[in-house]
Order: sequence, then C-alpha cells, then structure tokens
Amino acid sequence: MTCALAACLLVMVASCEGDGARVALPGKVGAAGELVVVAPTEVWSSAAGDTIQSLMGQPYPVLPQYEPLMDVVHLEPELFDRFWKPHRNILILDVGDRVDTQEPSLTFYRNKYSRGQIYMVAKARTPAALAEVLATRGQEMVSLLHAEEARRFADIVALSPNEVIAREVLEKWGVQGLWPKDARLAVKAEDFWWVDRQLTRLKGGDNHDIQQGFFVHSEPYVSADQLGLDHVLDRRDEVTRKHVPGPTKGSYMATERRFFPAYEELEFDGHFAMEVRGLWKMENDFMGGPFYSLTVVDEARGRLLTVEGYAYAPYFDKRPYIREVEGVVRRSTLIEASAP
Repeated sequence: MTCALAACLLVMVASCEGDGARVALPGKVGAAGELVVVAPTEVWSSAAGDTIQSLMGQPYPVLPQYEPLMDVVHLEPELFDRFWKPHRNILILDVGDRVDTQEPSLTFYRNKYSRGQIYMVAKARTPAALAEVLATRGQEMVSLLHAEEARRFADIVALSPNEVIAREVLEKWGVQGLWPKDARLAVKAEDFWWVDRQLTRLKGGDNHDIQQGFFVHSEPYVSADQLGLDHVLDRRDEVTRKHVPGPTKGSYMATERRFFPAYEELEFDGHFAMEVRGLWKMENDFMGGPFYSLTVVDEARGRLLTVEGYAYAPYFDKRPYIREVEGVVRRSTLIEASAP
C-alpha cells in the first residue's frame, strides 16, 4: 500500500463533496474495516464482483493469521436506503449502456451522505469492462481505504488526547505526537520511551486483556548504511531486548525473523523515512503479534528517529488493533530543531 498514493487520493476526494455537503451531514455508521458494495446480483456474480472480493480479500500485511484487508458486505440496489447510505465506506457498481458508461470509470468522493465517508462509484458498459477498471485501479481503492481507516482512529484519539504524554514526548524527542487518553508512560530511559495502553474486551462471556504499545527512540545518523531494513530491525531488537521485558524471567521482545517484514521507503513529513510492518515475539515466552514502525531521517538533529507501535490481542483479530496503532504513529510530526 503506497502511502504517497493514498495521500494524493485523500487530497482528491476531499475536494469532491457529495450533493449532501450543502446540509448538515450525519456521522458515519458501520463497523471499522467494512466496505459496502452496492450492485445487482448479476453484476456481483460477474467478474466485477470477483475482482472486488479478490482485492479486498487480500491478506492484511504481516499478521500471524489470515485476515482480509477489508470486510465486504454486498447489498442489492433496492436495499440501499437511508439506513445504509451513511455507511463509512461505500462502493457502487454500475453497469449499463448509457452515455456516461461508454468509458469505464472509477470516481472517489468524500462526505456524500455522512461526515468522513468514502464513497466510490465504478461505471462501465459491461461487467467485463467494469472488472477491468476495478483491477486497473484497485490498488488506489485499497490504499485509500486503508489510510482512511487508520486516520479515523487517530481522529477519535484527537478528540481527547493524552496531553501530559504529548507534552513530555515533545520536550524530550522533538515530536508532536498523538497518544490515547488511557495510555501511560511505562519506560522513560535516556535512549528509549515506551507508551503503554492496556485494554479489556469482552468475548465468550469473559474479559480478555489487549495491549497496544508505542516506542520512541533515536540513534545518531552517521552513515547511509543505516538506511535499510536490516539496520532498522537490528536497532529495534537492540532497544527492545534492553527495555521491553516479558512476563517470565529472561524473556524480552524481539522481531520474529521467520516471517519477512513488509518494508517501504517513502517521504514522511518532508523527510526520508522507512516504514516496516512485521511480527514481534517474546523470546523465552509465548507472546507475540504485529508491529508497525516508522523511522525518519532527522537531518537537522543528525539522528534517525523511530516511532513505532505494536498490538497484543490473543483472543481477537489483530487487524483493527494494529491499524489503530498505525493511525497513531502516522499522526506524529517532527518539530524543527531550534537554531543555536
């Protein structure tokens, strides 16, 4: 998923208000990570529907078990009423021999029927032509939906952020961050900070613990040899072994190297950055889960700054929790160094 592409799409859809934008819009509804596809049965059962299910059914990157990128709900057009229209993510599949369908198209809108909504319309003269445009531009949909779902959680956190942690992180690390209200600072070492968030969720009649954690650490930037996946992972293992112990004696957090992480180089906040999605484990214990890491080259301070997060949810799907982590991490902003 290309973050730069997603950012461009967000700019584009932000300028494409729906016809409901002239009045006060209701808040969006629907489960996080859910896409409602509105299409007649004959279109849904064609190659066009197969293409959408294949795109959204791709495995979410680097999780310990299969979870789809998005959960898809098919809806017949006659059922697309006022109950469904405010849904957070909607895709309309439109096939017909009309003037506006001669050239296959996929158009993105924001805020058509509800605030914060992503509304997409795909048109073509035939199901085959529709499937082709969906396949050609499918990655745009995936990137946009993923970025938007992560951003939505950060927007929720921003309504009531942890201002104490934000102030301390800013003073220490020069990072304007966004931290959940119920988080706490678990470790404050000279070279490493750990922001911990403990949750409880009900399942099967019992309460189960969930953990989301965030790390902030840095190292001097002395060589381009530091700009790569191997160095990012080695540095991560160095600090977690030192500062993140497990529940049993001799246990500590480490990167799970048996599953190859997803790695991407990108521009973040105007700086060269390295993004990693991978799995963590507890050495000498049985805990594990996904992590998301963002390392930025801070030229002004001569350092590599890393903000990352992880999720631990053994009784639940991991996708929503690591997507929330990514939304928080990506809301970080590097504050320019003061002139000497």
